[in-house]
Amino acid sequence: MYHNNFHERSKDDEIRNSDMSKIKNEIESADKTFYKELSSKYFLLDKFSIDQLKDMCNNLLGRGPDVEYYEDRITKKKTELPQYKEDFIHFIIEEFRFSEIKEYALKKDIVASHFFEK
Repeated sequence: MYHNNFHERSKDDEIRNSDMSKIKNEIESADKTFYKELSSKYFLLDKFSIDQLKDMCNNLLGRGPDVEYYEDRITKKKTELPQYKEDFIHFIIEEFRFSEIKEYALKKDIVASHFFEK
């Protein structure tokens, strides 16, 4: 009986290791893609106005970057901090692939198709 449990545990370990290896490879692949696309995403998003960035967030995700607050230590009053173009750019970079940003930019005539030609 001990012998069977050993083999069952060994098979479970193999499956677990295989699953972890698959997950690790998926994460590494996603990271490589993210960093490969990063500069292209930023360059393209910099062509958007802040209103176009807000529109993209609201239309495609239904939300934008989280609002941040400043709390005065003495009065404990919270003040909403302004959101800038960079806040939206960083948010979109995290949420979308380059192909999605490109498609949106072309659909909304933010840039022309020749913008992507080399």
